[in-house]
Amino acid sequence: MKKRVLFVFKHPYHWNPDVINKFSNYYEVDSLHISDFKEESFAQIISKINDIIISKKIEITIFDVDYFKFTNLFFIEKINCNKKVLITGDDVENHEMNSITASSCDIVLTHDPLSVLKFREKGFETYQIHFDNGKITNNPMVKKEIDVLYFGILNNERKEFLDYIVNQKISLKNVGHFTDKDRLSDKDLFDLIQKSKIVINFSKTRSDFLRSHTSKNLYKFHYMFKGRIALAGLYGAACVSEYSPGQEILFSEGEIPYFYTKKECVEILKKLLSNDEILENYTKKFVSKSKNLFEDKKNMKPISDALEKKENRKVKIYKIPYWYLRISAKQITVRNTGIFKPAIIFSNFKEVLKILEKSNSYEKLFILTEFLLNTVWYSVRSIFNKKNKLQS
Repeated sequence: MKKRVLFVFKHPYHWNPDVINKFSNYYEVDSLHISDFKEESFAQIISKINDIIISKKIEITIFDVDYFKFTNLFFIEKINCNKKVLITGDDVENHEMNSITASSCDIVLTHDPLSVLKFREKGFETYQIHFDNGKITNNPMVKKEIDVLYFGILNNERKEFLDYIVNQKISLKNVGHFTDKDRLSDKDLFDLIQKSKIVINFSKTRSDFLRSHTSKNLYKFHYMFKGRIALAGLYGAACVSEYSPGQEILFSEGEIPYFYTKKECVEILKKLLSNDEILENYTKKFVSKSKNLFEDKKNMKPISDALEKKENRKVKIYKIPYWYLRISAKQITVRNTGIFKPAIIFSNFKEVLKILEKSNSYEKLFILTEFLLNTVWYSVRSIFNKKNKLQS
């Protein structure tokens, strides 16, 4: 009989079904979204999740943590489950926060190969997971009628880069999107990849600055491993990519040629598109490696084996930094400020006190003061916002 797994997602997102499907080959899978708990407090959400775990006999709980500090160390510690797993797709900006949160888990799953090594450096038992569909492989009979394809999220920098490629007389099909509502369906996207000779990939993080709490405003971007690479290989296209250390770990330059500048990118594309033999050689090597790395059964086997262990290698941290305590307290506080109920405010206050049990006097003073100020400020702001909506 299959074990039962519960995914705790922050909110519905396009990759959720693909990850659920991967685990469904090995487990009975349930899922929930924190965003569905509209009025519950921190403690109430924990209680409801624990009730689900008991009623459905859940043995493994997997926590989606990126950009959602509410699912923090203190939250996960209070979930009563035999095995806990942290899953992250954007660890490049969140690693220091995630590595503290991960100390409450048995296993870490991360999308980026460099992130795998960074967690392992700290002692965590960590495995790479491919977030997107990994079941369907390429059809060699499909005609390669598209020279270069771009898909994924667009921003001004990426659009300018793609316009430059077109201006250099390279045939490019751009199906990128600025918002998720304009995103292609998976079926349409996979059909396009199979018809393409080359997929172009950008690796830079897209924000104007890194949102890391340890290096915010110090760096404009990092080079990050992207899922476009895996999808290109699984569906039979070559890939020309902006550099990232993650792809350097997995692929040689003879499998994925990489660039830093527009000029370098155009030179690579023209070289490949002008010589069928060179392009075919790159494609065969890259597609073969991608299938070995990202096809669902091969990607999931080491993860499943790790989850079947009686014990996993856990990491103990000796001090929780002030910035992590402060963020955790604030996320508990501001979640329910639109619901002005004394019982919820008191419940949140008790949870913040528990978070601060091992902190020093100065940390307690500053964070509790901020808790009170945030409670007053966000509650008043919420009341005014509701009045303005009613008047409009």
